[in-house]
Amino acid sequence: MNKFHFNDVSLFYQLVETPCGDMGVLWMKKGADPSVVSIFLPRKELPMAGFIENLYPDAKEGAHINLKGLCDQLRRYMEGVDLDFSPALLDMDLCYDFQKRVLLKAKEIPRGKVIPYGKLAERINAPGAARAVGTALAKNPFPIILPCHRVVRASGYIGNFGSGPEMKRTLLRLEGVEVSEKGKIDRRFFW
Repeated sequence: MNKFHFNDVSLFYQLVETPCGDMGVLWMKKGADPSVVSIFLPRKELPMAGFIENLYPDAKEGAHINLKGLCDQLRRYMEGVDLDFSPALLDMDLCYDFQKRVLLKAKEIPRGKVIPYGKLAERINAPGAARAVGTALAKNPFPIILPCHRVVRASGYIGNFGSGPEMKRTLLRLEGVEVSEKGKIDRRFFW
């Protein structure tokens, strides 16, 4: 889990109720607009507010009118609605350059499709960098909006995921991808 240190910046979080549990949107003010620092998927081991407060003890619960649309989209996505997210409010400055390339390419993976780590590496002109792609995706601060869950092992198995394999399986199934109980995806879903 990424944990950044923010000096002299007020951090806030907003909870989003979903059928899978609460999500969290961590944000800070940048001028008049909010800047999303991280999105947290539902967790079973700790309520979302406690999870965020453990990572960011200075963060305060607070809503921002300009985040209402994003929070509504996240909730509706978790209900199975097909949405196209805008990365406009995301603070991509927190990502390193290679990670930005990986995450923005992952944004292009169509809903209902997956791609192996190695193929994603090839698509960003970094053949042989499958592990580096995996590392970049593992540190994705903006899951769902930048859909790292759509990247899988070359074998067709879902692979690792920060919120656990069950959450990855859930997200893929919400998008119409058939995932076996053992975590394997049929090649017809490959992009």
